[in-house]
Amino acid sequence: MTSFPPSHRFLSAVVVTLGLLAFCGCRPAPNAAGKPAVSLGVSMSTFTSPYASAAVKEFKRTAQEQGYGLIILDAQSDIQREAFNIDNLVAKRVGAILVNAVDSKGSRASLRKAARRGIPVICFNSTVDRPEELGVRAYSGPQYYEQAVSAARVAIQHNPKAKVVMITGDPGYSAANEREKGFTDTLAKEGPGLKLLDLQTANWMRENAQRVMSDFITKYSREIDIVYSQDDNMTAGAVNALKAAGYQRGQRPFVISIGAMADGLPLVKDGWIDSTIMQSPKEEAQLAVRVALKVLRGEQPEPFKNHFMTTSPVNPANVDEIIAMHLWD
Repeated sequence: MTSFPPSHRFLSAVVVTLGLLAFCGCRPAPNAAGKPAVSLGVSMSTFTSPYASAAVKEFKRTAQEQGYGLIILDAQSDIQREAFNIDNLVAKRVGAILVNAVDSKGSRASLRKAARRGIPVICFNSTVDRPEELGVRAYSGPQYYEQAVSAARVAIQHNPKAKVVMITGDPGYSAANEREKGFTDTLAKEGPGLKLLDLQTANWMRENAQRVMSDFITKYSREIDIVYSQDDNMTAGAVNALKAAGYQRGQRPFVISIGAMADGLPLVKDGWIDSTIMQSPKEEAQLAVRVALKVLRGEQPEPFKNHFMTTSPVNPANVDEIIAMHLWD
C-alpha cells in the first residue's frame, strides 16, 4: 500500500506553491526563461496512512527541488469527494493530474471526464479497470499481482500443505484485488496442496486486522499454519492478536506480509514477520512525477503505458540493510 490505506480522517487539501510558480485558478506563471511553468495536480485516496504521509512528503520535496507547482487533494477514500477534487484540478488547469484511485470501478467516470478535457491523467499506486479506454495515459507504481505471486511462492516453499488465512485491504481498491488474485491464482497453479481456510477484509486498518485475526484464532485455533496479510500495517495488528492469544515467536503461524513499512520492518527484525516485500513511498512518488513530466514533454508516444517500480523481498537476512535505507523518514 503498499497502497494508501485509510485510518483517521483529516486535512482535506494541501496546496503547495513553490518558487516562481503560483496557483490562483489560472495557468501557472512563466518561469524566468519565459517558458510555461509546469504544474501537477495530485488526487490521493487518503492522506492518513504512514505510506501516504511519506509519499506526500516526497511529492513536496521533489516539487521544491525540481521547481514545479503542486496541488495535492485528499479524497478521504470517498468516490464523490475524489470526483469533486479532480474537477477542482481541471478548473485549476494544471498541466497533468496524478490520481491514486479510490475504487477500480467507481473512479472511472471522473478519470474519463478529466482526460476528455485534454489534461494528461496518470494513475499511480492504484488504478482503475481498463484505464486505456478512458484516455488515461499511464500507470506508475507496483505490480500488485506480482507481489502476491511472490508472497504465495514464499508460502508454498515454507509448507506446501499449509492451511492459510488471508487479511485483505479495501474491497474494490486495485491493490487489494490484485494482492488477493495473485495469491490465490498462484496457489491454484503451483501449490494445490495449500488450503485457504478463510479470507476477511480489515480495510487496511491495524485495529480491524487485530480483530479479524482474533476471530480467525477463535474459529480455527491451531489449524492456522500461515497468515498472509496484504500490508504491514494490518500485519502489525495480526501480530498483536497472535501475541494476545499466547503465541510465542518460535511457536506461531508463519507470517507473510507486503510493504516493508515503518511498522513492519521492526517486526521482521524481531522475528514476528517472516517475509514482506519492499515498496518505497519515496520511489513511488518520484516515479509518478517522472512519468507525468515524460508525458507532458511528449516523450511517451504510446497512448497508454505501465511504468512499474521494483519491489524486492525482505526477510530477516536483509532487513537491516532495508532499515538503513530510511525509506520512511
